[in-house]
Amino acid sequence: MDDDAVVVTAVKLADDESGDVIVRFHESRGGRAKATLRAGFPVAEVVPVDLLERPTGEPQRQGDGIPVTLRPFELVTLRLKRA
Repeated sequence: MDDDAVVVTAVKLADDESGDVIVRFHESRGGRAKATLRAGFPVAEVVPVDLLERPTGEPQRQGDGIPVTLRPFELVTLRLKRA
C-alpha cells in the first residue's frame, strides 16, 4: 500500500486451495483514503470478497496497481487471481 493510513492486516492463500491470494486491509485513521495496492506477482483479476471469501462484487481486470478507496475505518478483503 502506498498510503500509511491503510493497514494490511492479512495476506494468505485462499481457503479453496485455488492458489489465489486473499488480502485484507483497513483504513486506520478515521478518514477517507485512496491508495494503490501492489502485488509482488502479476494479477489477472481482482474480486471483492467477504470475510468468508465469498464474492461480493464484480471481478475487475487489473494491471500493475490496484486502486482502492476506503471510508473511515472500512475493512476490505480482495481476492487476487494470478495471471
